[in-house]
Amino acid sequence: MNLKFIWSTLEESSEILFDNYGYPAADKAAEELSLPPGYYAWVTPLWLFDAEPFTIAEFMRHFPYGLAQVNEERLASAVQQGYLASDGQGMYRATESGRAAAVRLMQAGDKTMSTLTPMPKESLRTIGNLLARISDAASSTPEPPAHVLIKAKRDLYQRTNTFALLEGFVAHCLLLEGHRDDCYFATWRAHKIEGHTWEVLDRLSQSDALTFDELHEKTSGRGVTREVHAADVQELARRGWADDASGKIQITATGKQVRAEVEAEAERLFFAPWSCLNESELDELSSLAGQLRDGLKQ
Repeated sequence: MNLKFIWSTLEESSEILFDNYGYPAADKAAEELSLPPGYYAWVTPLWLFDAEPFTIAEFMRHFPYGLAQVNEERLASAVQQGYLASDGQGMYRATESGRAAAVRLMQAGDKTMSTLTPMPKESLRTIGNLLARISDAASSTPEPPAHVLIKAKRDLYQRTNTFALLEGFVAHCLLLEGHRDDCYFATWRAHKIEGHTWEVLDRLSQSDALTFDELHEKTSGRGVTREVHAADVQELARRGWADDASGKIQITATGKQVRAEVEAEAERLFFAPWSCLNESELDELSSLAGQLRDGLKQ
């Protein structure tokens, strides 16, 4: 059974749900609340931590690719707007208005998706149950990887009753996305490398030789500075993973091998819990995943 094919089909359904329904509904709710641009930067940690206090370091355990300084600036803006409170020593906590806004955005997306009928309820229930078994198995696997995102997401979906949405498909698919991230983070972190440095290597693996300006443009979406990216290139060159001797930057054969090994190990960790399903159950999951995707496309 081709597990990668099943998972890509499930991910496609998740992307359709959120790109076409969940996020537009949340954006409309944000507009009604007059939230300033960039609200996902502070709404995301509120979804994860709810009323619990958190630090930038704790937040970046879940989202490790950016810069602590950039995250601090974004959260400082939310403090000024009254959505977060800060103790002045690096600890943040949601305010009542921040929590209310975060809940409103999530409920708006969930409400829109709950009206969809992409396949019969019994079929949705079956796919949700099968994914529940995999996500439960993933949550109980020995570490590594650490159960960081999958645990935070499970807590969130229990608080917001997301497990009822589309008979459990949405929550359990997102839990598995969190588990996939946990596996990937743990695998590249084993190389003692920063997230933004790994992201530069990942970008180089997808491109021919790039000038530094081209590389920075393609990897600047998280607010990482030119200076940090220049240091990233130097670090990759020092490890022998990238070469910038020609005036352009490209991944080396060693860098390609390291990335391929990380991808393979992350994949092995991710798919290990899927062994809780037998072949006939995986066949059924594959068929239902295709039916769900096709139903959503229509």
